[in-house]
Amino acid sequence: MYIHQISVFIENKPGNIANFTNFLAEHKIDMRAFQIADSSDFGIIRIIVDDPFNTLTLLRDNDWICNLTHVIGVKLPDEPGSMAKAMNVIASNGYSVDYVYAFLARGTDDALMVFRVKDEDTDKVAALLVRNGMKTVDQEDLTKM
Repeated sequence: MYIHQISVFIENKPGNIANFTNFLAEHKIDMRAFQIADSSDFGIIRIIVDDPFNTLTLLRDNDWICNLTHVIGVKLPDEPGSMAKAMNVIASNGYSVDYVYAFLARGTDDALMVFRVKDEDTDKVAALLVRNGMKTVDQEDLTKM
């Protein structure tokens, strides 16, 4: 019921994002989503790819500091209010969202919202969204999109 996200720790200096994206391109890794949270000195790049385990191994073997995180993916209509509906369900049930980002799903008119909650809440929140009529997306679903 979740997607594997790779988080990469990167120093915030000129050329590092280019180096990272060039590395992925050289190894023919197609990113589905890309997001950066930064501070003045360091950042965390979050990516979603079709083959997260091999990508994680490749990154680690080439000295990138990274880890794998489980995030929830929800397929939503690409229209105003869709994200608000999902966030309201989560909030009204007392769960907190650590971060969220969204992108358009390939070959559809839908958006895919990706978010993280506490590890122990992931399955409960995903089931809650399903009970409220939303379609969760797991890693296998993502590779078919």
